[in-house]
Amino acid sequence: MFALFQGSMKMDKQREYDYLKWYEEVYPLLQGYGLWLRGGEINTLDKKEYDSRPYRVLFARLSTYTDVASSFTHSCLYQIASENPDIFPDIAYLPPHNDAKIFEKHAVPWLLGTGTKFGAKAFDMIGFSNSIVQEVLNIPKFLETSGIPLNRQERLEREDLPLIILGGANSIYTTSIWGNDSWVDGVFVGHDASEIKKLFEIASSMRKLGETKKKILEKLENIPAFYSFPSHAKNQKKEIDHSGPVVAPVKGIVPYIEEEIGKGYIEITRGCKALCSFCAENWLRKPYKEFGEAALFKEALKMKMEMGLEEIDLSSFNFNIHSEFYKILWDFSGLFKRIGLKSQRFDVIAADPAMVEYEHAAGKSVFSAGLEGISARLRKYLNKNLDDEILKKSLGLVFKMKVRELKIFILSTGLENDDDYNEFNRFLEAIKKIKEVAMANTRVIFSITPLVKFPWTPLEFDKAYLSDVHAKVISSISGHVERNGFEARKAIETKEYVVSQILVRAADEKIKYALLNALKKTDFTYYNSVREPFFSRFMDELSKEQIEISRLFDSFSLEESMSKPWANVETGIRRKALWEVYKKNVNFEEIGKGLYNLNFSRPGFSVEEYKKRVSKITADETEKSFFVNVGKKGRGVFCKYFGIVLARAIMKAEPSLAPYFRSFAASRWAKDDSEPYWVTGDDIVALRWDKKVIPLIEEKMLDDDFLGRVQSHLEGWGRLKKITPGKKYKTKIKFISPYKFNGEEYFKKRKLKHTLFKETEGKYRFEFTKESVKKNIILELNSHVPIKNRDAGGELDYIIEMTPGDKFDAKEFMQEAFECQGKHNWVKINATSIME
Repeated sequence: MFALFQGSMKMDKQREYDYLKWYEEVYPLLQGYGLWLRGGEINTLDKKEYDSRPYRVLFARLSTYTDVASSFTHSCLYQIASENPDIFPDIAYLPPHNDAKIFEKHAVPWLLGTGTKFGAKAFDMIGFSNSIVQEVLNIPKFLETSGIPLNRQERLEREDLPLIILGGANSIYTTSIWGNDSWVDGVFVGHDASEIKKLFEIASSMRKLGETKKKILEKLENIPAFYSFPSHAKNQKKEIDHSGPVVAPVKGIVPYIEEEIGKGYIEITRGCKALCSFCAENWLRKPYKEFGEAALFKEALKMKMEMGLEEIDLSSFNFNIHSEFYKILWDFSGLFKRIGLKSQRFDVIAADPAMVEYEHAAGKSVFSAGLEGISARLRKYLNKNLDDEILKKSLGLVFKMKVRELKIFILSTGLENDDDYNEFNRFLEAIKKIKEVAMANTRVIFSITPLVKFPWTPLEFDKAYLSDVHAKVISSISGHVERNGFEARKAIETKEYVVSQILVRAADEKIKYALLNALKKTDFTYYNSVREPFFSRFMDELSKEQIEISRLFDSFSLEESMSKPWANVETGIRRKALWEVYKKNVNFEEIGKGLYNLNFSRPGFSVEEYKKRVSKITADETEKSFFVNVGKKGRGVFCKYFGIVLARAIMKAEPSLAPYFRSFAASRWAKDDSEPYWVTGDDIVALRWDKKVIPLIEEKMLDDDFLGRVQSHLEGWGRLKKITPGKKYKTKIKFISPYKFNGEEYFKKRKLKHTLFKETEGKYRFEFTKESVKKNIILELNSHVPIKNRDAGGELDYIIEMTPGDKFDAKEFMQEAFECQGKHNWVKINATSIME
């Protein structure tokens, strides 16, 4: 009986919190015409499955769609959740600044599922994913706009509200919002896939039985890495498991972001062999783990098929310490058009001089690495284990390759003195000479960041410095850099540093109240920086709570650290071991030996052989055109997106083709791959393949079973059609517009002279002069005005049918030839291509 009632309640909630009509009305006003809120990306579930999956989870990112596009956290979570047939996942994002005003005007919740357009109360669980500590400042606004109380006890008393869970890479550093009055109901501090799966299984199965949220939380406390506030009250220890399996986003969500389409990320290592005492991610993921090349290749091939990939980034703190790096480079170059290689250590470059040449041959032109401390003394404090001579050797190798850009990361420690600055200046002069000798035009950028001291690192115990100290240090470092002819950048402002440092080592519940008061009084939302007046108000509110700000930056002893809230989580590293490293570092002594003396794998091929391999693969690429019909889902997305959808469908229909797909090439209806589709319907889409599989593709295109499989994998995006050999196709476009057609200014601007003929009532023919036709913009045009559109409630539509020339731009036509009511409403005009 309860299950029947619950099902009825779900349907009511769905109707009550459905914002689809609102979205369809306002999307032209949203950033990127609302593409970030559209939903329906590759590897997301159809909205129809909401009704058949009884437990609904909304994963909420605390930053905007654009900011988190390259993150695969939500892809992993979505994949794990969707594999459970009882769970329907959806995703919400922080609305961009101007869009947030539109949300507010219409009282739309920030917790809004992109796939369903359902608000928070249509879900059973909200899973906040926190990637950087400043994002937690947005939680109150997400809850407030969604009708969810900030008071934890009030939330738990109401079964009509979803359970609020916080997780993500940064969740262990969110103690500022923990406690009895926590902004969330529980925190998952781990990253083990089996524990995440178990969390969803417990919550969904217990809810299905009609259990309360409090009972569900009690059960979730049995998960080693799940921290609830009864755990807090009982001083119950929690544990992060590092031994469990790693989940790769094989079926990762492909975002509607130009630079992310066709690009995937694969984790090749977890953690780092180095012992840098400031690195939170490093110490939280001990011991270091790397994944074998054979397994990685198999995983990457699956990702390529499931996501239509043409490029892959090797995700790692230092990709070049992988013991099979060269084998990965060789094998992956045959699978992907591009391989992304990010940050690496200077000492590893020096230890394996040939590595830079191989990276450069793979297309890497921007190098980045951490110097961190500006002197040998400060690098010892940071436990960087980076020798001056090794550093200079590695720089020489980079400049020798004449790379386009070198980015060097520096930390402002607050301990800098005149000797350190003088040593840094000598280092900069040495760089200039090395660069001159190599005759390199490399752009050199120093990115400077104030040092935030995180829990569960050796520097957790140390004194942190206030903003005025770091401002002075950053100014001095920047001055030295610029006087030597290089570029200096501040990674974050010192005010943001202060807030971050307070948040990560927050041990006083009153900090939470000060934060909340400052947020309410300033209506602040964190986008990319901490700004006034929030900063000043937060400082004032801390004072009102009788919290001395300087005390929040003080050092503390090992014994004092045991009572900190984060000490209830066991990470696998003994606190005493961290303390021992800290005591050495503050006396400018290092532990460990760096990575220079590691035994690196050696390539089984020369640089020239690798270059020849890459050149041959490129030379063997050829384009193959496909006759397709792009459906409504393709409208307004980048044309490359549909190309990737098509490539994915072909590879899934015939897996033997997957290793040979190279990239999207072109579309008839877009000038380049950065153009969105505004003309749907018939199109010619070209994809690049290794030429050896073209005969197989052409054979398959005659096979109806193959075409049927492709169709099933296109999942409503469109159709793959047969091209009749030797047949010439004539293209027409049909525009259906809710706005009156008035093309005179459009024609006049382009000098398209014509005569207007009335053929029947409401139907007109535009006959263009020979000179106008030669411009190859519009060859023929007919208009029908007006026609009743039954789907739009009887509203009148204006219909234009035309034969376009090669120089015709559909977007310009829609923007200029119709009397649109508003600057952006042209996107409501539908354009469909018919190739006859």
